[in-house]
Amino acid sequence: MGRKTWTFIAVFSIIFIAAVWIFTATYQAAREQYTNGHEQSKKIAMESANLSTITEITTFNSDNQYHVLTGEKTNNEGVYVWVYKKDKEDKMLVKKQSSGITKNEALKKVNNEYSPVEIISVRLGMDDEIPIWEVKYKDESDRYTFDYVNFYDGEIIKHMALKTKTSS
Repeated sequence: MGRKTWTFIAVFSIIFIAAVWIFTATYQAAREQYTNGHEQSKKIAMESANLSTITEITTFNSDNQYHVLTGEKTNNEGVYVWVYKKDKEDKMLVKKQSSGITKNEALKKVNNEYSPVEIISVRLGMDDEIPIWEVKYKDESDRYTFDYVNFYDGEIIKHMALKTKTSS
């Protein structure tokens, strides 16, 4: 192999390594927004809500960013905890799992009301300081649809559909 070939291989290798490094750094920065602050929220919930275990923590974004924790109190009672910032202070809402509807009940309500074609996810969140189940699905028009189901009474309080790009 000639000198031009080795130069090409060296330049290509450097460009390839740089591209992989940039992609990895960008991906990690994008994913970090979903876990950023989880440890602090766990600490707040463990101390302030007297949790003995935390089985799950997720991030929900709406008007604020909420960390939603699923866990148990020291008396083995299942609870959900919403940790968020309001006026630069950490706030927390703790609710017994039994004080609201279940994930399956929220899904059943949406199924009865709108007949989704494909369920994408069902997760806890908060909307206007009301605990909700967010049910995300594709509808019969192939739109991404979000229903906010009130955690307390199971009523759908928001229904949003996003039109997807159609091919011509």
